[in-house]
Amino acid sequence: MPATQLVFLHGFGEDDRVWSDFLPNYTWSFPAICPCYAEWTDCVTLVDYARKIVSSLPLSCDFILVGHSMGGYIALEIASQFPERVQKVVMLHSTFVADTEEKKINRDRTADLLAKKGTSFFIGPFLSNLFANPSQELVSTLASRYRELSAAGLIAATKAMRDRKDFTTFIQTTDIPVLFILGEYDALISPESITRFVTKSVVILPNVGHQGTYEAPEAVAEAINQFLHV
Repeated sequence: MPATQLVFLHGFGEDDRVWSDFLPNYTWSFPAICPCYAEWTDCVTLVDYARKIVSSLPLSCDFILVGHSMGGYIALEIASQFPERVQKVVMLHSTFVADTEEKKINRDRTADLLAKKGTSFFIGPFLSNLFANPSQELVSTLASRYRELSAAGLIAATKAMRDRKDFTTFIQTTDIPVLFILGEYDALISPESITRFVTKSVVILPNVGHQGTYEAPEAVAEAINQFLHV
């Protein structure tokens, strides 16, 4: 049988360092790979991101995908494009539903803001919105880390997310096990927006926003590890 590896896919406005704040604190059953695509500007669609990431992964392995936010969108693309190589998917503060027209307009505004003002202007307020009870010290630390991210990379990601397809039917029909880990007070992806469509495994983290690995890391690690062995 092929070896199994955990692939952790980071969200928008962060990079693979988000996992270095989380993974070393817990024990995992499989080796972890954390691709970084925050600086990529050559991907137009999430399919492009998915294929480029898979091309960088070991050919001899199957994967359990853990995708945070945008990383979850990419995970679904990988699962649909390469189902024979994906054992399970964890959607961490992520959704399978395509953007509404209102959300697409907001994506365009984000892209315009990044083009005009740059990452440093954008990142602080963006990060604050990701937490149920934001610690100013943590937000400041993360903002200092991520303010140097490429604005062009963030714009490319914004447009790819805006144009992503809806995966509702895929989620409802796939044989690949999927776990949703959601924040009770997530301002971007509410638990209700997921649970009204699916009966898949769902863990809702109380008093948590969009960043469970910071606000409830032990609960996130426990949920992932339990799912790995179901």
